[in-house]
Amino acid sequence: APSLPAWIGQVSLRARVSEAAPQMARKRTIFSAALCGCALAAPSKVPSLLADRRLTAALALRGGSAAPSPAPPCLAALWDFDGTLCQSEDVHRKSFSAVLGVELSEQHWTDACIGRAPRDIMEAHLPAGRLKPGETIDDLLRRRAELFEEHIAAGRLEATPGAVALVRELRAAGLRCAVVSSGSRGDIEKALAALGLVDAFDFIIAGDDPDCAQHKPQPWPYLEAARRLGLQPAQCVAFEDSLSGIRSAQGAGLRVVGVRCAANCGCEVAPAEAATLAASPLAAGAPLLPLLALVDDFA
Repeated sequence: APSLPAWIGQVSLRARVSEAAPQMARKRTIFSAALCGCALAAPSKVPSLLADRRLTAALALRGGSAAPSPAPPCLAALWDFDGTLCQSEDVHRKSFSAVLGVELSEQHWTDACIGRAPRDIMEAHLPAGRLKPGETIDDLLRRRAELFEEHIAAGRLEATPGAVALVRELRAAGLRCAVVSSGSRGDIEKALAALGLVDAFDFIIAGDDPDCAQHKPQPWPYLEAARRLGLQPAQCVAFEDSLSGIRSAQGAGLRVVGVRCAANCGCEVAPAEAATLAASPLAAGAPLLPLLALVDDFA
């Protein structure tokens, strides 16, 4: 069977049905999205556009749709890092706990820390008297980064299953990819090197970049990513796990694929037919819009 890049790189696609589709649909939540200018078939035959699975169900070109505002083709995939591309949240939780000298519970980390910039987390949880004479927040952040680097060096970096292969397939198919994260640039660059993905992304937007004007949940990070790519936000799909990240992407006008976690498991998923429509940017303070999909992983 043709590989994913061959399929979605063609000017004209033919509907193709895989015998494996029903079984795969039962195994995991599947994408109900429009990608690469393609509309998906009925929900029971929606393809699982996941690493190493190729296009495994009916897929046909969108054309002559009666929908008033069909979504434009997807030309870029914008990836959150922690909890989306990599399952690194617990490593960060433990490293912050060690440096702060305060145990941050898993529930507290989920509720108060996921999706926030490292400096914001450190400042919000710094105990009185924690800083030694002459010591600064920057010193603590460097120590925390060293702990994360030790984790990578020990070979314990855990990519979300299938994520690395999916990034490579989308890239080979002609989609542009970028990382949009509230995390530290140093952490992300070291992790991407360990995963062999340094060349897979056009750029990284990180929470500690000097020119990072705003952090998630503000829409600026995703608006800036689309601007750098020379694309409209509606031409990009975001991969996110945190509620702040989802709000940021939707506020910028992107469609979002969620990676399931404790924080987002209650998010609504759009029906397949709705996923082919263009989304309006989420208004500040409004409830989150339905996701294109909510997946456990990409394998």
